[in-house]
Amino acid sequence: MKNMSRTPIIKHLVLIGGGHSHLAVLKRLGMDPLPGLTVTVITAEVVIPYSGALPNYISGHSSIDEMQLDLRPLVQFAGARLIEQAVTSIDFENRLISLDNRPVMDFDFISINIGSKPNITKIAGASANAIPVKPLNHFIKRWDSILPMVIKQAEGGTKCNFVIIGGGPASVELAFAIHKRLTTELRPKKNLQELLCISVITAETRLLARHNLKASHIVHTELEKYGVKIIVRERIENIEKGRVTSATGKTYHSDVCVVATGASMQAWPNNDGLQCDPSGFIQVNNFLQSVSHSHVFASGDAASIVGTDLPKSGVYAVRQGKPLAENIYRYITGRKLRAYKPQNHALALLSMSNKRAIATRGPLAMKNKGAWMLKTFIDRKFLDKYTKLPEMKIELNLSVGMLSQNETKDLKNHAMRCAGCGAKVDGNILSSVLSNLPITPKPEIIHNGIEDASIISLENNRKLIQSIDQISSFINDPWLFARIATNHCLSDIYAMGAKPHSVLASVGLPMASSSMTKRMLNEIMLGCVATLEENGVSLVGGHTAETSEMQLGLAVNGFASGEALMKKGGMKAGDQLIITKPIGSGTLLAADMRSKAKHVWVKAALDEMLTGNSAASEIFSSMSATSCTDITGFGLAGHLVEMIEASETNVEIFLNRIPILNGALECIKNGVFSSLHNSNKASEISITNRDAFKNDKFYELLFDPQTAGGLLASIPNARIDETLNLINEAGYLKAQIIGRVVSESSPLPTIELTNIPA
Repeated sequence: MKNMSRTPIIKHLVLIGGGHSHLAVLKRLGMDPLPGLTVTVITAEVVIPYSGALPNYISGHSSIDEMQLDLRPLVQFAGARLIEQAVTSIDFENRLISLDNRPVMDFDFISINIGSKPNITKIAGASANAIPVKPLNHFIKRWDSILPMVIKQAEGGTKCNFVIIGGGPASVELAFAIHKRLTTELRPKKNLQELLCISVITAETRLLARHNLKASHIVHTELEKYGVKIIVRERIENIEKGRVTSATGKTYHSDVCVVATGASMQAWPNNDGLQCDPSGFIQVNNFLQSVSHSHVFASGDAASIVGTDLPKSGVYAVRQGKPLAENIYRYITGRKLRAYKPQNHALALLSMSNKRAIATRGPLAMKNKGAWMLKTFIDRKFLDKYTKLPEMKIELNLSVGMLSQNETKDLKNHAMRCAGCGAKVDGNILSSVLSNLPITPKPEIIHNGIEDASIISLENNRKLIQSIDQISSFINDPWLFARIATNHCLSDIYAMGAKPHSVLASVGLPMASSSMTKRMLNEIMLGCVATLEENGVSLVGGHTAETSEMQLGLAVNGFASGEALMKKGGMKAGDQLIITKPIGSGTLLAADMRSKAKHVWVKAALDEMLTGNSAASEIFSSMSATSCTDITGFGLAGHLVEMIEASETNVEIFLNRIPILNGALECIKNGVFSSLHNSNKASEISITNRDAFKNDKFYELLFDPQTAGGLLASIPNARIDETLNLINEAGYLKAQIIGRVVSESSPLPTIELTNIPA
């Protein structure tokens, strides 16, 4: 009997926030997937600084890259969708999430791990005149801008006053780190004590009030040894430019004021109906489950466990990750939950930024190099746990002996195939099949085999331009995928200088429950229609089907008048070539699939894909472009070969002038190629001096397949500068002149590569 096993998508889990606890949930989802579950991560920050490594960065012991954790690879490893937005409103009763510029999102289960921030609402002027230590990303940006100013001020002989408000671990570590950094930067200054004043002000009777007396004594002694002023029993009530004022009326000079006081919570969980404690933190039971909504979980600083009084510390958030993941799994699968019991005494390791640390736990405290080495080891282990992810395994369900070892390896490489344009059929296979098809001629159909759209003559010298394209989803986000896919499908019409008019949609959806199918279809169509409306195009019909993966295709109708069409053929000697968008999306999407791409790279690539070709098409038409095509699945070289063959010309390409997406060169260097890359390299036969450039870092990107790529047009030399200026002004900021047409009527059209001096 045939194995008809298929796994439908049944339920939707949403993780709000990228805090420490959710890292464990995502790792568990990647290592032990829940069949039938789709997961979405919504977070305001994707690249997250690890709080434990902040002192090393502030003190200058490490770079920003060494303290940051990029969530994107981990989310990809978990097979989840990533949405970079802050949540402002959730309907927990009807299980609906509202986001800016996106359709309302349904969910079945939700987990909240959004952290906390210093409570500055009780200090007048704090929001305008102070720097909260959280969110960490914002604090780091402010620190990076303030540091050069402080150094310049001190070097000019002007005293700088740093005030840190708060007496907890964060304040202590900041005081050590800031002192270390500034004394290092200003070491040649003999009068350093006169130029730098760091003060730590707390309303408590001592620093580290929640820790033992010995730990406080160590901190007081060490900070005072460095000249840091410790001011206790002073509650700051007002922060102005240049000074802070306490409840007793005392004032303290402050050029830079950092607030690291008690934690506060965002307002929306309480406003949206979750039961919260008096401070606004979500109340949860010992299963980390909301006491008012059983389908809601919360952890880390955002949660307040009923019956406990835990400090807002990353130590507890990290420890909650594993039990949170376990209880989410158990709740979704209808099993009994397991109680989480926080440790009575957590080990705290406080960096002194001098390769020493203070270790405190219960009644014990000490400072030494061993504590610093332990802290460094724990921090590194934590970051490695969520950044050094296992390689994805490809299992081929084939009988033993059917393929050789090399054939099996090649097939496994192809099985990790890219979606988008990386999943197109090999161009050689396509040409071979199409060349043998019988074509029924009609007088009104203008046949041109190299064009990507058909041309049908109508009355009054009008022409109907038709094209069809379809791609599989390359990201786990139906709405965003649909917007990009729609841009991609309209591109063939724009490449010919025509105006798209209407479309028929073909949607493929993976097997799912009826409610999940409705959710996916709704998101896809809303994304598609939003992009169609931006282009003035109407949706007039379509078709849906159940497929193995999410797909969207459009049959597009466009119109043109007279002979005002751009085609692939028509390049003339002396023309110059302009490309409107950078290339490299194929290797980036391939790396993203393998959890090897940075978020900043992929986000920039997706932003380019969201940019349509309408404006560029109009500009090229108005500038009398002699030929035009869009750069998609066959890569820059493959589409350029189509143009030179149709024009019977030779072209010189300025290889180092081709705009490249950030990260693409790194991905190629690391051996990450799109699944269509090798097939596309068949076009290199037209490159006459390929042997001289095969080791050039830009060379392989000539064959990289693009999804929703830009336009490539040949422009008369007299109009090239004006055209490029117009293209840049229209928002194609990375558009470049990348070559020139050197001859016409060549029997063997060729490409010659060269590098132009900077």
